[in-house]
Amino acid sequence: MCTKTNLFLLIALAGLSLSVQYDMDEEVAIDVPREEDMEMETVDDSESLLSNVVSDVNRTLSNLYFHVTSSNATVENKTQALNETKKLVKCKEIMYESEDIEPLVEIVNGGNLSKLLQVKPDISGRDVDADCVLVLFYARACPFSAHAAPHFNALARSYPNIKMVALDALRHHGINAQYGIVGVPTLKMFHNGRPVGKFNGTEYNIHLFSKFVNAITGQNPQGLLVMSKDFQGPVSSTAEKETDFFLILSWLFIVVCSIYYFMESKWWTMIVEMVQNNWRESVAQHEHND
Repeated sequence: MCTKTNLFLLIALAGLSLSVQYDMDEEVAIDVPREEDMEMETVDDSESLLSNVVSDVNRTLSNLYFHVTSSNATVENKTQALNETKKLVKCKEIMYESEDIEPLVEIVNGGNLSKLLQVKPDISGRDVDADCVLVLFYARACPFSAHAAPHFNALARSYPNIKMVALDALRHHGINAQYGIVGVPTLKMFHNGRPVGKFNGTEYNIHLFSKFVNAITGQNPQGLLVMSKDFQGPVSSTAEKETDFFLILSWLFIVVCSIYYFMESKWWTMIVEMVQNNWRESVAQHEHND
């Protein structure tokens, strides 16, 4: 009995040992991640996420740059197309009797200006040679007109194929409505008697005047120089003091209208009643004293 028991005991112990050994081997075979490996994987995931964000940002900036570039290209193409479709006027060459004759500004009145700006029906477009006339509407009493005068006088030498005239808009005020003149000085270009451009600058000098003429006619100036004689005329560079009768008449009209509407108001009625009441009281007190 003891021998069999011991034998069975030995067999049981051997099986237990094998079982334990098998379990240990199985535990060792399991791949358990270490902390360092987990940290490395976490770092790799963060770097991957950061790289994805940077890639998305770069892609967004690239798309934005593409759209901005496309918009600028579209605007430039439209501007170029507009400049190509814009037609410059062709000015007829002015023939002078002698090469020594220097182009000068001509002072004209309303009648002379109307003759210069007569429309020829056989000339239908800007691309046909026709008379180009640059008109300065000024006023002798206007300081801004006096400032622009020497520059306009010098401009006549720079563009000999453009007729340059000056009209006193204050003296010939009837012509202003015909050409849409609301203030002085005003510079307008005419081609075959038709207006083709108006100078809208607030500064008056020969360089800006030249840019204005060049933009309409395409002609280049033959020098831009204001000389001492340009301050003497033809258009005077000194503001003259003269009585503006139309301005005086306008002020009189404003004053008369103001008085009329004031007399029709309730304030005038109150003032009249107050004066009448004071007059009655003073008369009654005077009679009482007597």
